[in-house]
Amino acid sequence: MATFVSFVTKNYNDLFFKRRDERSVHLPLAGSPLFIIGIVCTYLCFVLQYGPRHMLNRKPYNVLNMIKIYNLIQMIANITLFLHICYNVFLLYDNFSFRCQPIDYSISRVGMDEVYFSYAYFLLKLLDLADTVFFVLRKKQSHVSFLHVYHHSFMVLTTYCALVFVPGGHVLLLGLWNTLVHAIMYFYYFLSSLGAQNHSIWWKKYLTRLQLIQFIHLAFHFGRPLLSGNCNFPKFWLWYGFLQAIFVLGLFLDFYIKTYNKTDKSITSQRHCEKKKRKIE
Repeated sequence: MATFVSFVTKNYNDLFFKRRDERSVHLPLAGSPLFIIGIVCTYLCFVLQYGPRHMLNRKPYNVLNMIKIYNLIQMIANITLFLHICYNVFLLYDNFSFRCQPIDYSISRVGMDEVYFSYAYFLLKLLDLADTVFFVLRKKQSHVSFLHVYHHSFMVLTTYCALVFVPGGHVLLLGLWNTLVHAIMYFYYFLSSLGAQNHSIWWKKYLTRLQLIQFIHLAFHFGRPLLSGNCNFPKFWLWYGFLQAIFVLGLFLDFYIKTYNKTDKSITSQRHCEKKKRKIE
């Protein structure tokens, strides 16, 4: 037992203290991974067990004003980060490679910008956890799906590790795609929180399609350097990005088919009944 603990401690110290990128070590929450693991575990316990149990015999909390502010902050924060990454990728870099972009580990402007982009993106994924908390407080436990919880919790852990080991380079396209999609998504949520569901509901289907396109492109983006080889980017993270994109694509595709095929059939059936009623009249 003592040997196992010693082995774990040695590898933990070696990985998170000796091999990590030192440029982010001073940033809040970017130090030891134990605190981040604790946040994710607390999140999972609350949204899956303690939250639903607390709400069992209570009325839903009125958090609508808080949700409006939250959606507005998320929308502004995501579009701001998206524009900053766009500026770096398309204007500041001399020749950003979409085939294989290595990480700049220097303390140059470009290198440090990548660190701060990674850090900002990591903080946004922490903020995303509030989505599920609002679902629980509003007694919408049916919204707390495996896809939702898995995606939110693993994105926190993944973005933390990316900040610590691979802040920038080839993974910048993930941040570019995700901030764009989330800016649109939270704009949709903001409209819905204002009571515009009937006018904005058609967005939801196309928003999910945009998410599917995102994961298809990211699978290609991470898979391409794996096939071509000779890419100066850690292969483990290319494989991780590729497999995660494929896995989440499958989850979103399953959600899309179950949600919108059923909706389309319901709408078609309703229209058929209306036509039949008109003929009878």
